[in-house]
Amino acid sequence: MTDKTKKGCSATEWRHMYFIGISKQNPNKIDLSERQVQGLLSMVNVGPAISNGAAIKPEYLINSKGTTPWLAMFALVQAKQPSVLPIIAEGKSRIHIPTQFISNTFNSHNNWPPEVLAKYDMTLEGYNVFVVPFLIHFSANPVNDLSQSLKTPDGNLEIFNVNEFSEKSPEEFLVKLSDIVKFIKKNRPVISQAE
Repeated sequence: MTDKTKKGCSATEWRHMYFIGISKQNPNKIDLSERQVQGLLSMVNVGPAISNGAAIKPEYLINSKGTTPWLAMFALVQAKQPSVLPIIAEGKSRIHIPTQFISNTFNSHNNWPPEVLAKYDMTLEGYNVFVVPFLIHFSANPVNDLSQSLKTPDGNLEIFNVNEFSEKSPEEFLVKLSDIVKFIKKNRPVISQAE
């Protein structure tokens, strides 16, 4: 079996997952530790994954080259440690990519058409909406929803849910984020009034 035919060695074998969160601080300054990310992943029944601790604003999810963070993470592992892809795909290990690799690449360029972004409200006064991307193999266990949101003790950051990004219909991502914002505004008026 050649490297190209081994399980996990094709980018098309990986599901593009993400946590949705809000924070009072700039997402560029958020650096979730490997332990924090693994804790989040375990809460949604995810074991082996390609993860990172970067928080990305929705508008910066597609960089100037048209690349998403999921493809960037896969490409980095493929280039630097291709032998771990089949091991992760088989559920035997995981890898955590340094936050700066993603946060430095997806922090300033908006590649969404303005008319598409304008259709969705993703603003919460006093807060920034962000996503934390990760990859799991298609053969991995089903991902669970969070039973409730997770908030840091200082209240500066809260994670609400986990979803899957589809490159075939990227606008669904914006729909899911705007739905979370609507939910927060309706059910958490303290947040929507910027404590």
